[in-house]
Amino acid sequence: MTQLSQNDDPAVLRAVFPGDSIMAQRCRAFDWSATPLGPVETWSNSLRTTVGIVLTSRHPMFLWWGPELTQIYNDAYQPSLGTGGRATYALGARGRDFWTDIWDAIGPQIEQVMTTGEATWHENQYLPIERNGRMEDVWWTYSYSPVRDDDGRIAATVVTCHETTQIVQAQRALETANAELAAERAQLDSIITQAPAFVAVLRGPEHRFERANAEYSRLIGGRPTIGLPLAVAVPEIVDQGFVGLLDEVLATGKPFIGREIPALLNRQPGVEPEQRFVDFVYQALTDADGNRSGVFVHGVDVTDAVNARREIERLLAESERARSEAEAAHQEAETARRAAETANRAKGEFLAVMSHELRTPLNAIGGYAELLEMGVHGPVTPEQRSALERIQRSQRALLSIINEVLNFSRLETGTVTYDIVDVPVAEAVSAAEALVAPQLRAKGLGFEWTGGSATVRADRDKLQQILLNLLSNAVKFTEPHEGAPGNILIDFTDADPRSSLVSIRICDTGIGIAPDKLSAVFEPFVQVDQRLAREHSGTGLGLAISRDLARGMGGDLTVESVLGQGSMFTVTLPRA
Repeated sequence: MTQLSQNDDPAVLRAVFPGDSIMAQRCRAFDWSATPLGPVETWSNSLRTTVGIVLTSRHPMFLWWGPELTQIYNDAYQPSLGTGGRATYALGARGRDFWTDIWDAIGPQIEQVMTTGEATWHENQYLPIERNGRMEDVWWTYSYSPVRDDDGRIAATVVTCHETTQIVQAQRALETANAELAAERAQLDSIITQAPAFVAVLRGPEHRFERANAEYSRLIGGRPTIGLPLAVAVPEIVDQGFVGLLDEVLATGKPFIGREIPALLNRQPGVEPEQRFVDFVYQALTDADGNRSGVFVHGVDVTDAVNARREIERLLAESERARSEAEAAHQEAETARRAAETANRAKGEFLAVMSHELRTPLNAIGGYAELLEMGVHGPVTPEQRSALERIQRSQRALLSIINEVLNFSRLETGTVTYDIVDVPVAEAVSAAEALVAPQLRAKGLGFEWTGGSATVRADRDKLQQILLNLLSNAVKFTEPHEGAPGNILIDFTDADPRSSLVSIRICDTGIGIAPDKLSAVFEPFVQVDQRLAREHSGTGLGLAISRDLARGMGGDLTVESVLGQGSMFTVTLPRA
């Protein structure tokens, strides 16, 4: 810091630079004689008065005095210079020399004030400056005002300013957040509108419709709903208990979940009400102030699935009754057998229908569980997230079972088609092994593929499905034994190139199959050991489907096993 000039009188300095602020003390200790302003005792009354105003102001102020625009500023302005040391040489510096980073912007503004005497105003002006050792984006709201000397001419420009960087950045962040929120709302609106399930939002004690998607409109026959109370829009359900359920959910906040609930709906004018079955949820809507203002309605029309299941149950009951009556006489048995075959074909058709119909609501359950996990409907607690994960696991397990039933139904009804091409055995084995590799590692099982170059005539996807099912079963029923890890081996017999068949063998060191159970392993819905059925989930269709697929491609699937030592399944297919 420069030293006090010997010509400066301390009493004069305290009068010109009043107070004990940091900048007042610096100004009193500064050698002003080394600046264009000269010794303080020579300063004009106007300069002294203006400096006193600047230093004692609580608002950020900055003064440029004289042709060289010598700088003086107060404590409130000092933070704007940052902590990188720039403030140490700002006092007494020439404006053009000091503000090189923004002089192109502020120089003309100062010149305008100094030449015209007209003040300027700049709101949220972007002026990036060098501070804290780097260039920073900074916004300011400031006013440039002229200051006249004792003779009345314009001698200086005084700046009253306020840094608005945080305000501007906060406004921009708010605008971005609002835009993102609007986009999320639009996305949610699109999801609700296009959802395969019916969705509605009811508000107030009258349960007035605020929103209803196309699926809801389709459920009630396309009647207008928006803005109408439920009792006016769908009057036929008032006496069916739904309004009472809504009242209770709105009053208590406790959600209601309904499964296969019957509802009589007037879906067409002049036609008797139609009975539909619906799965649905009533969930209370809570405002920011904690008040419950409405009910969110979400559900699926499961009428077709319910009717299909009931028809299947009826057919199964008829089949069982026919079987019982067939025991009375041989002729009656033959008649019952033919009826049972007819019923089984119908069962397969209805199983296919049921599988298709059940997959739609299951996919909807999975989709909306994912929406809840994503937090679309609000924050999710760890306990809720755990419950949602269990829902997802159950949904996937049930969907897998339904797909197996559907595949078996297609085989039974003869609707499966085959795309027969040349398939290298090594390629099919490699693809299937990659899919069970995580299970092999998890159980610590060994895996060996002897390799080879045989090629078979097969449907590529169906061959992979067979191999994957056989490998999955081998992993499932193979455990370490007497300290030794289990092992799975795949090889194929190709000793006689003249043979028209190639045999692929999957061998394991698992629990094996009892001799009296070998003939049953390929029967549908059969698991040879019910204790294992409880331990390892499944429908008992995998081996039945695999054998039918092998036979459909001109081959076969057989098994050899020793109880307690392991099993060998052999897939035989035509040579390419």
